[in-house]
Amino acid sequence: MEALGLKAQSSIQTYDGMRRVDMSAPGIVQALPQRHRCAFTVQANKKVVKKQTVVLKQDVPNLGTKGAITTVPNGFFRNFLKPQNIADLATEGILMNLEREKERGEKAAKDVKTKARAMAVALQTIGKFIVKKKVGENDKIFGSVTPSEIVDAIFQQTGRQLDKKDIELPEINTLGTYPASIRLHPEVSGVFNVVVQREKNA
Repeated sequence: MEALGLKAQSSIQTYDGMRRVDMSAPGIVQALPQRHRCAFTVQANKKVVKKQTVVLKQDVPNLGTKGAITTVPNGFFRNFLKPQNIADLATEGILMNLEREKERGEKAAKDVKTKARAMAVALQTIGKFIVKKKVGENDKIFGSVTPSEIVDAIFQQTGRQLDKKDIELPEINTLGTYPASIRLHPEVSGVFNVVVQREKNA
């Protein structure tokens, strides 16, 4: 078999121009000019799923919330998100607008927190707010001190209208001084005293 292989190899004739090249000669492959050599590359053809980066214009379950930037298949964007006006392509202009809106939102949130802290300082500085009530025996008041009365008392002294739902009061039954607080921001609370006094006409 080896002799047959050598015979077959010797029967192959190669020409360099008009001159026959003996392929059996030692080192002949290395001696061949560059133009006679070929390189073969094998590549696997894989189906590539093309995707797009988009900005959601509303909340989409399992995809993201309004304003979120996400990547979706082209077909999903072209056939569903775009026709339904649910998302836009994340172009440079849109991304810049989103960044500006984010900065404005962060600034607004910071301003709200700053105002809440300033109000907390004002409440602590003033220290107490007076509520007058009708009184019966043993200095027991008629009715109760309500959050609305506290909010009104704060408004009279600060000019700031607060939400009565954010007031926290202890149980008040008699004349005296009681600690109270109000939530001014998710991260800021104001503390002060409520002084319950007798109405003059009582």
